[in-house]
Amino acid sequence: MYTHEGLDGGVSEWLARTHPVPERVWTEWATQGVALLPLGERFAAVRMASEIVHAAVRSEDEEVVAAELGDLLGGGIIFDRRVAGGTYYALVDVCADLTWAHDDVVTCLGRGTYLGVPRIDRRQPPGTYWVVPPRHEGDVCPPLSVLGLLEAGRARLAAERELRSHDGGELMTAVVVQGPWAMRLVTDRLPVRPPSYASVVLDGPSQTARYVGTDGRVVEMGKHGTSRTTGTASVSGGGDGQNPQPQTQDDHTTDYESD
Repeated sequence: MYTHEGLDGGVSEWLARTHPVPERVWTEWATQGVALLPLGERFAAVRMASEIVHAAVRSEDEEVVAAELGDLLGGGIIFDRRVAGGTYYALVDVCADLTWAHDDVVTCLGRGTYLGVPRIDRRQPPGTYWVVPPRHEGDVCPPLSVLGLLEAGRARLAAERELRSHDGGELMTAVVVQGPWAMRLVTDRLPVRPPSYASVVLDGPSQTARYVGTDGRVVEMGKHGTSRTTGTASVSGGGDGQNPQPQTQDDHTTDYESD
């Protein structure tokens, strides 16, 4: 006989109190193993297609998927096999259904809907079961983590479809992901070293800067290069035709060279 003592008391009580008549929940768990709970009261649920979830975690193995979802999302997650391919439901905070702005990516179920919630000890198929059971009262998934997981899964599926379209319908077994091409131009920064001098003073007679070290001695900073200027004249005139014009200098540009 199924009894309350057979469950994790705190978590099960939290789930049962979602229903206005908690005893009905206990009865459905006892007779069917799954109870219909109203959403939008204590928590909401994000519906996630199994195809996207499996693409995000890169596996369809039940144990691998459970471990990955537990690490990535942390909160309670249910798997329902009644739909072809199966559907995952991630429990999220009740406020998430009011602020969710990503219906093009996922569907958040809130007030006015019901979710089939298995009793806490149903953790493997057949039927509806907990992929990641709640560990304590209020153990839900962060909405942004759920969104990130599903966006990653959608992106991987899109990449696979693109590869199939260019490979005669067969998926390539290996994909080399390259970073932005500009990153190949980035080099390590030069090491930042302390200056070889402690202070700079102006020598009056020579009007030059002198670099003084920590020991009070003048530090030789190397010889300065020299520079020279050259002029470049631009001319206009000439051309072709019957009456070419004489060339004249119309400007002068100064070029600077240094060694």
